[in-house]
This record gives sequence, structure tokens and C-alpha cells, in this order.
Amino acid sequence: MVQLFYYETRGKCCRKFFNHEGVPTKIHLFPYEGWAQPALSSYWLLKTYWWSRTRVKITAVTGAQKYDVKGKIHYIKDGTVVLAGKIKDKTNTDFRMHLTSNVSNADFQLGYCVTGTLERGNKKSEKGMNLTHYAMIKRRGY
Repeated sequence: MVQLFYYETRGKCCRKFFNHEGVPTKIHLFPYEGWAQPALSSYWLLKTYWWSRTRVKITAVTGAQKYDVKGKIHYIKDGTVVLAGKIKDKTNTDFRMHLTSNVSNADFQLGYCVTGTLERGNKKSEKGMNLTHYAMIKRRGY
């Protein structure tokens, strides 16, 4: 049985989900078809700092590689969350992740409470940002 919390807060602010899921929050990443660097398993662990609501520490795990990234989190009025920052590697240095709690019924039945997309690239170049991954946060207990 699904907890009543997830039905009541569906489509609301994602901050409630982050607080409910606990720290760190695990975001599962599924590669987009056009992304050339797929990994067997990749996910991000979000951890907010105690001294700031807008700063976040991200531990990115892709296969056997693990690295830490600092970013900013923006809460938008419609319940959407935007994570933005820079990855200190040579390609695709900037990232932007859009997350929303307004999930489809199919995703909700699969156990996801928050879905979104991850874009990577270089903001200053002509190409801009490209969609690389789909992001999902599973409900507790799934």
C-alpha cells in the first residue's frame, strides 16, 4: 500500500519530498538514447548543507567512477526544482537538472515520486546544453 503522503503531495513542491526521503537523496539516472556515454548504473546523491538552503553537495556515481560536485538548487513556484552547477571534467562542464513531482500515472505505479531531466554541456558555446539523462527519485520502500 502506498503511503498517503505521496498521494497528497503529488504535484506539490519537491522540497517536501527531499525532506521526507531523508539525506542524502538518491537520484537514479537513465541515459537518453542520444547520449554516447552510457554506464551500467549511474546515480546522484544530493546532500544539502546545514548552513544554506540553496547550496547542495552532489556525489555523482557513474559505474566505478565517483566524484563530488557543488551546485545550487532553485525552487520555482510551480513546484519544480532546478539544480545547476559545474562539473570539473574536460567535457560537458555545466549541468542543469529539472525535477518535478507532477509525475504520470505510469511512473507513479513504478514507484517514482519525482521525475525530471538532466542537461549537460557548455553554456557559453554555440551548442549549449543537451539532454543526457532522465532523472527519477523512487519512493521510500521501493
